[in-house]
Amino acid sequence: DMTNFIEKLLETHGADVTEYSTPATKDIFTVNEKSVVLSEADRKDFHTEVAKLLYLTKRARTDVMTATSFLCTRVTKATVQDRVKLRRVLGNLKRTRGWTLHLKIGEILSILAYVDAAFAPHPDAKSHTGIAVFIGEALVFAASRKQKCVTKSPTDSELVALTDNIGFMELFTEFVGFIINTETQIPIIYQDSTSVISLVTECGGVARTKHLRVRTELCKEALSQKRIEIIHMPTGEMKADGLTKALDGNLFLKFIVALLGLMRVSMD
Repeated sequence: DMTNFIEKLLETHGADVTEYSTPATKDIFTVNEKSVVLSEADRKDFHTEVAKLLYLTKRARTDVMTATSFLCTRVTKATVQDRVKLRRVLGNLKRTRGWTLHLKIGEILSILAYVDAAFAPHPDAKSHTGIAVFIGEALVFAASRKQKCVTKSPTDSELVALTDNIGFMELFTEFVGFIINTETQIPIIYQDSTSVISLVTECGGVARTKHLRVRTELCKEALSQKRIEIIHMPTGEMKADGLTKALDGNLFLKFIVALLGLMRVSMD
């Protein structure tokens, strides 16, 4: 429960913060090169606020992680446009400051990862990866990050997102097994791209470049050695969807219910 932390975060802005139903709009990754650069003093304040948001998202409020991950890339060159985006996140937190993360273990202690990617939303044409890891029904890890290489298609971006997290999931599974002192089940990775699943399981299609061929073979090896399992998840059920892009309306409500474990959510 980070309610008190959010209250203190909002105190510095007083009543000036307008409430919003979502933390970001569809243009969250858009950069206006003509936007006025903040003064050094304002930039430092911006940096401080974003650092506090990052602390918050890593502990309890993953619903604002996508917007925060972008703002983290702007702390050294923040503009008026970036400050507007920051104030929208704060406005959403003001409206939803009573929301808390609910951890529900469930009946089976299986390790489940939802991996998704948004194709080329950044100004430099790089894609964006989102991952949400659950033990049973409890969210234990989430990340929203810009990919490090440019890809040529949505399939390539999904493949990069998938293979970037295979090693992490193996290490995480070993860690959980060590903590509970028992052998754990093979981690299940949910992926909504049927073309990627076909590429790494049925040899459907051909990777166009060497580094993508390497990623494909890496995934095939992990599957053949039963270190991971990949299962298709329809896009509408993909819990990491909101970690790759800004959602609104019912899609956003469905996203936060899935991640925060809330029983019922209303924007009223």
